[in-house]
Amino acid sequence: MKPGMTLSAFAKQYTTTPGQMTAVAERRFRDAEALFETGQNDRANGVVYLCGICIEILLKAQLMKLYPETARKQSQQSMGKREREIWSLIWRSHSLDDMLVQNPKLAAGVRKKGERDQKPYLDWLKAICGTWTVYIRYSSYTTAMGDAKDMLNRARELKEVLK
Repeated sequence: MKPGMTLSAFAKQYTTTPGQMTAVAERRFRDAEALFETGQNDRANGVVYLCGICIEILLKAQLMKLYPETARKQSQQSMGKREREIWSLIWRSHSLDDMLVQNPKLAAGVRKKGERDQKPYLDWLKAICGTWTVYIRYSSYTTAMGDAKDMLNRARELKEVLK
């Protein structure tokens, strides 16, 4: 880091809007595409990881829309148990399964769009939510670029459905 540079731009902030979250998700997806375009198999984990982060951020944006008051709160001190759970999903958790469970209307909407488009969007989303983990970033296992391509293609379509 250069002298005088700060990381203040990365400080915790709880004033992010769903629209800002969607823009960040799009950036992470483009990061995944850039890694994929290298064609280097040792970048495949990064592709999968960033695609999962993209989906995570979009699920969080949907929770922010559903629970705007909770999302705007700065701390959990004055919250009841349920509200703390939602706040934690938005600001702390990486559990995609739990995020999806807390938003059944979203799941219903994804299913409906899938039926309309004749694509298994909800199945794809549930598969990602059930298998992706933020801990992939620590894995010594290297996935195949073909699997990364599948994740990239599914994330590309799902991100449009989740916006």
